[in-house]
Amino acid sequence: MLPGRLPHSALWTAALLLWLGMETLGHIRQKNLHTIINYIMRFQVQYSFAVSLSRTYCDNPSGLKQELRKNELMRLWAAINRKGGLYDPKEGHIVAAQVNPLDRGAEHSEWRLLWGQQQSPVQKLLARTYNSSSCLIFFTLNSPCVTTCLQENGPYNILKMVSDTFLNISNDYKAFVFQKIYWRDWENEMPQSLLDAWHQLKNVPLLRCDNNGCRDCSGNDPNTNRCLARM
Repeated sequence: MLPGRLPHSALWTAALLLWLGMETLGHIRQKNLHTIINYIMRFQVQYSFAVSLSRTYCDNPSGLKQELRKNELMRLWAAINRKGGLYDPKEGHIVAAQVNPLDRGAEHSEWRLLWGQQQSPVQKLLARTYNSSSCLIFFTLNSPCVTTCLQENGPYNILKMVSDTFLNISNDYKAFVFQKIYWRDWENEMPQSLLDAWHQLKNVPLLRCDNNGCRDCSGNDPNTNRCLARM
């Protein structure tokens, strides 16, 4: 082999990775993730859902309706269409929650799905489906808020629960997804502080999926991180 020349196998691997693009590295392929999210999404009020799928459908979601049937989605939509709605069935592949208003403040939808240790809706979902072999996607319409969900010492923070939930699932088969930036955070937080808050979510790739597709939010530079674009 000539100095400075790569072997053919290395060149082939590099070309393959270039062709596949960064969207395949470290999380569910973004095109597939976008397809799955669009199949489930319905509402534009703040709500969250977690879906546990066979990894087959995250690799190729063309047959997704066989795993996640329309009648299951219709039951979910009916439950979430009510104020403070919670969808936490004893069977099936998905759980969901709206915000639950309280006399003072509210239980945010993300917290409602993750709280409760082994009895949380998401842990029960994993237990009845694929456990650590799941393809687990957690979606929330608005980005988790800085002052409640991502406040490390706050009573309703989700940081440890997210980390524990996703710890044992392969990085290629998990995602924490939001569609919009929460408007209060957009108005009150500097871009860098917003990124720093998001990056406290451990053991799961954070992505933003909207009409323009899905984008990886892991970059540290607020000038180049495409998740910070305003819709």
